[in-house]
Amino acid sequence: MDTPDDHTWKQNIPRRKPLPSQSKPTTKSVYKQVPISEDQDGHILHTHLNLLDVTADVVLCLTPLSFVILAGIALSLDGKPLSALGQNVQAWTLLSPTIFPLVFAAIVGRTLNFFARLRLEQGSSLGVLEQLVGSQTVFGAFWVQVVLRSFNALGVFLILLWLISPLGGQASLRLITRDIEMNTGSRTLACVNSTGTTSSFAQAFAQTLTGSAINALYIGCLVAPLAIKDSAQDTWGNIKIPRFETYNRTLDDQGYATVPEEGVDWISLLGQPVAGLESGFDSNFTMRTWYHDLECFDPAKVPASSDWISDNFGEPFASQTNASTIWRNGRDYSSWRLVPSKDLEAYDPDKLKFVWLSKSGPTNSVSDATIELNYNEVFLTKCSMTVTHVEVRMMCRGLSCKPTKIRSVPPPTDWAGSLLNTGEWNYFSDNLFRIDTRSAGATSSVTEHYIYGHVESPFQYGASTATAGYLDMTNVLLPDFTRRLRTVLNTYFIASLAPGASTGTMSSANATRLLDGEDRIQGGFYELGLMAAAATISSSTDIYRCSKTFFALAIISSAILFITGVAGVVAKYCCRGPDMLGLGTVVDDEL
Repeated sequence: MDTPDDHTWKQNIPRRKPLPSQSKPTTKSVYKQVPISEDQDGHILHTHLNLLDVTADVVLCLTPLSFVILAGIALSLDGKPLSALGQNVQAWTLLSPTIFPLVFAAIVGRTLNFFARLRLEQGSSLGVLEQLVGSQTVFGAFWVQVVLRSFNALGVFLILLWLISPLGGQASLRLITRDIEMNTGSRTLACVNSTGTTSSFAQAFAQTLTGSAINALYIGCLVAPLAIKDSAQDTWGNIKIPRFETYNRTLDDQGYATVPEEGVDWISLLGQPVAGLESGFDSNFTMRTWYHDLECFDPAKVPASSDWISDNFGEPFASQTNASTIWRNGRDYSSWRLVPSKDLEAYDPDKLKFVWLSKSGPTNSVSDATIELNYNEVFLTKCSMTVTHVEVRMMCRGLSCKPTKIRSVPPPTDWAGSLLNTGEWNYFSDNLFRIDTRSAGATSSVTEHYIYGHVESPFQYGASTATAGYLDMTNVLLPDFTRRLRTVLNTYFIASLAPGASTGTMSSANATRLLDGEDRIQGGFYELGLMAAAATISSSTDIYRCSKTFFALAIISSAILFITGVAGVVAKYCCRGPDMLGLGTVVDDEL
């Protein structure tokens, strides 16, 4: 017999409603309050078969194939050079992270809705219907599982399905990128054989035949901008040679010294011409050449009538310098000279000893245009010149070249000779100081202004009467004086080797035809000597790269989306009634 307390407990405690997963299948008709069109046999007619509906379904269903086509085009561009098509493909891939999730949400959302309707018509639990209807967004797919506490296979499937949305968008974004493809090969270059080419100063023809071209090259180098003077190539693109002695403190196991990127000690303002270089190709090659090195010492001022000068040059010198033939060149006069020395040391075939002489000190006036004013002192520096043979490794980016390593090598057997030959030196030095002689005026020459330190614009000082007067070379540090004098001597000498080839004529010529003798370039008075240089060349091409991983992900994501869309369309046309989900008034109370 039940006690009163038991009866009270049974009456007051409500019955627990079954969870959606425990609810009964919806076997009864859900169209009780909705008018349905039927045929004569009682079958429900489809209410959504019209042209607009079909067109929309087909378009939306086929949209994922556009991402498949995009991925296919990206794959076809793999390894191809840049093109207008590739730029358009890249532009579309940038939009993929926005477009793909929108298309995905539209297709998957409709598909889940159609499956929910189909399951409703066929009879299903409310739990399944809630999972299908509630998972029509990314957040909903996660949230409905939490609310219903139904982490079943359907819930896991829906979550994984929505995870494809960001995966497909990011895969399409990363389909295609740009890369650089390197192509390597070999090529033969033609270089001036400086060791086998005879200088125009080897005979007395420089003044009448090639002297003008040599002088023009020298003046052109002095007048060049400071950036060109400091760079690895001269005005005409010829490659300059660094001084090995400046960098020989640290050598690698092959004897090479590394040439720094900036502040290089160049032996000349004029470089070596090379034929066969092409823009668009990187070239690496080795060149052999040589230069004159210089060591100067004992700088001093001496009286103009010093016995030292008289003893060495065999003439007495008075303070009136116009009467002194050492400064005279025909009718013109020079303010400096290079004279072989007789008493520095005993004769050495590997060295040339000479003396730099220049008029020194300021003058008081330049009012008399025909007579130089008095001066009493001469600046004197003793110098010793030697020859260094080097092998230089060059690196070129197109037509832009620079030396990277340098080492000393023995002289070749076909060496044509240098300024150490006294006869050649006399012609050389006589022509050099004649470049800027003048009939009158108490001013130092352009060459002196360059050596003094007016490197950027030596002509600005040399031609101005406001700066008239003779430079006091004792103001120049001896290392700076030696370096700039070495640059002057090598510049003028290199100009005498190939004046006809140094102004761009050889650089633009065909290297093979030059080496085969089919084309010729006149170097100077003597025929230009050439030598072959084997270059390793490489070129870089901007190409497209298609990521195979992201291509596969994009194809898989698009295929899944396409299949989902097709399944949704099939489910739609399997439904017999109109869409009633969400309209609670039409659902039977027993559900």
